[in-house]
Amino acid sequence: MKRIIIVATLLLLTGGWLYYTTCNFSGLNTPQQLANYKHGILSPSSIPLEGKQNIDAEGISAAVYIDSLGIPSVYATDNNSLAYAVGYVHARDRYFQMELIAHTVMGRLSEMIGESGIRSDEHWRIFGLEQRAQSMMDSITVQQPELAAYLNAYTKGVNDYMQKEEQRHRDPMYVIWGYAPHVWKPTYSFLIQWYMSHDLTFYDDYFKKQEILEKLPDTLRQILYPSSPENAPTIIPAGLREPVLTGAGKPMVELFKSGSRNKYPSKETNRSLGSNSWVVGGIHTAPGQLFLCNDLHLFLVSPNIFYELQLQSPSLHVYGYTIPGIPMVVTGHNENISWGITNGGWDVTEQYLLKTDPAKKDQYWFNGKWEKTEKKEEVIHVKNGASRHLIVTNTLLGPLQKKDTVSYALKWHPQQSAMAVVSFWKLMRAADWNDFREALRTYDYPAQNFTYGDILGNMGVICAGKMPLKPAGYAGGLLDGTQLPLQGYVPFDSLPQVYNPKQGYLVTANQEPLHTAYYFSSRWFEDLYRPRRINEVIASGKVLDAEDMKQLQLDIVDLSVKDLQLLLQKYVPAIPPGSNWELMMKWDGKLDPEKKEAVFYRAFLRAAKQEGKELAAQLDLKQPPYFDQLVNFLLHYDHLNNGTQQVDAKNCFTRLMQLTDSTYKDRYSDAAGNPIKGKAYAFSIPQITQLPGFEMKLAGLGGNENTVNVNYEAHPVIRTLIQIKDSAIVSWMVNAVGQTGRVNNASYAQQLPDWEINNLHKTQFTRDRSKLHAISDTILFSHH
Repeated sequence: MKRIIIVATLLLLTGGWLYYTTCNFSGLNTPQQLANYKHGILSPSSIPLEGKQNIDAEGISAAVYIDSLGIPSVYATDNNSLAYAVGYVHARDRYFQMELIAHTVMGRLSEMIGESGIRSDEHWRIFGLEQRAQSMMDSITVQQPELAAYLNAYTKGVNDYMQKEEQRHRDPMYVIWGYAPHVWKPTYSFLIQWYMSHDLTFYDDYFKKQEILEKLPDTLRQILYPSSPENAPTIIPAGLREPVLTGAGKPMVELFKSGSRNKYPSKETNRSLGSNSWVVGGIHTAPGQLFLCNDLHLFLVSPNIFYELQLQSPSLHVYGYTIPGIPMVVTGHNENISWGITNGGWDVTEQYLLKTDPAKKDQYWFNGKWEKTEKKEEVIHVKNGASRHLIVTNTLLGPLQKKDTVSYALKWHPQQSAMAVVSFWKLMRAADWNDFREALRTYDYPAQNFTYGDILGNMGVICAGKMPLKPAGYAGGLLDGTQLPLQGYVPFDSLPQVYNPKQGYLVTANQEPLHTAYYFSSRWFEDLYRPRRINEVIASGKVLDAEDMKQLQLDIVDLSVKDLQLLLQKYVPAIPPGSNWELMMKWDGKLDPEKKEAVFYRAFLRAAKQEGKELAAQLDLKQPPYFDQLVNFLLHYDHLNNGTQQVDAKNCFTRLMQLTDSTYKDRYSDAAGNPIKGKAYAFSIPQITQLPGFEMKLAGLGGNENTVNVNYEAHPVIRTLIQIKDSAIVSWMVNAVGQTGRVNNASYAQQLPDWEINNLHKTQFTRDRSKLHAISDTILFSHH
């Protein structure tokens, strides 16, 4: 009987799985494909380690040494051979990921994964990036032939590997999704940049901001929704001149009449995407020492977006992380300089409110007359399905979009250019601060804060990117689509930047570049606690060493706990003995996931989000204030007056405490009130296509969106530590998962245990290949 039950259960689970995958994943809809899915991941074998391979490649002279972590060191006699070899190993480890991203940005994802890609394709097709990428490549071929040759050599390396690869060694994702690899093109490198730009700069919350600007008086907005919070830490120390075009915040157009409701849908914007990077030397380290650290916070999937390698040719020697599809190091170092990056979050998406008339079909009022829209049909080909026809309607300001009955034009500035590829090409060969600045002079998107350190002990930061000029007085929200927009960008020399500050260190953690009346960011800077904590540790007076840098990367102290303690002192003069709130008063704010205090604080943060929504509803707003500003209001004000409405701070905090108690009881504790182990600080790392059964579940890691070691919706996907001592550079790095995207390969999640404890591996940065160790595979390219 027991055996019958077991067999019946297995059949039921198998049937359920087949039904689920048939509905959600093309290529997994037969028992044979199910066997493929679970069997050699199954059916293909992993890439064999052949010890030493000799590859015939005309005009190429290069050697690749792959260590036990799957990290290649590439040595070549010229840069084109270098690019070819990089293309070869990128394709070997990550080609499915490369194709997935390229197809996404071209609006052709449905060709790979079927109907589940249609919605993505409809979004991306309006930008026409496949054609723009070709224009970029045509321009670079004329203006920078050396770079064009490098990209073409990279492309040849990618395609030569894919042509050579036996089907039995193909990435299992191709089997699972029932898709065959297609040819890579040199234009696709620009698509990868646009993908990152979209991930970090495409926002859709302007209608919600417009409502705030119209409905709240400026004094109230500065309390709950400040674009430049008072006393917040900035990237650039005080004293830098302000950029051009300053002005007080005012709405540019009107949409919300008195008492009107915001009925317009908006895509959620994840604000925990960001990063940390700091550079420290001077009195804070031993004489002659400088450290540069970089932790990049993104959605953590496997494989993640970054790929570690070493590049060496007669004119180039650089080590760090590349993005497969782009043969350049984006964060790392060469023999003279080091650099790190964090997201700037600048406002490069614009939504222009259009004036239309139902009687004048396909027209809009612009610059004093009615203009006719232009329509273009896009055909979306769907694997195993009928093609979809999409009509893209364009205006002079950008594609026409609608929210409810309101029409607006969407302008996403990054679609105009993709010059980051050019900047990183120059950056890899930079020798000093002047070279560094010149490399970034043409950098465009996504806006990044670049930290800098060199072998002479110099340090600096440049907040780089193309920041569109905004009308004087702009503070977010919608723009007027009836008149010519302001043209141009903030000049590079006016962007926030600093070199060798007196304080001896610099910190970038997605905070405001500097206090200025000029509007930089759609973020309305909410990142306050994380940069404060990094500043606090560095400026503590201790002489810092490499181990201190590693510990700071792992730091899980939440400074917002100190604000909670002040709130309790303000509103609760008599805290019940033995209560969880008494624990909060005695706690140091370290988010040890095993401690009751840390679990209870997780409930507090969750409750604060709910209270923020309640506060917004009281003010007749759709967008809740960020946690930082909610706390600021509760700490420094007793009430808010908005016309006839009054919001009482004490009532808000009382509700917040009650909601925290109930959240802890219902979500995080057992019947005795003790925290449920592994409940509050657990998360999963999904496979890049969200395939069920391949997620990696983690628990026991502390941290949240306020801590240096961010562990919430985003996570540090890589960490780097670069030490400059006695005019030499040494580095340590770790990837959150592993080098390869192949789930059946040993290095797929090889670095995950080390990442959890920040056990960085020392890089093999050397021109002398005889000093490399733990080499498991060697690939030699030459023409026989």
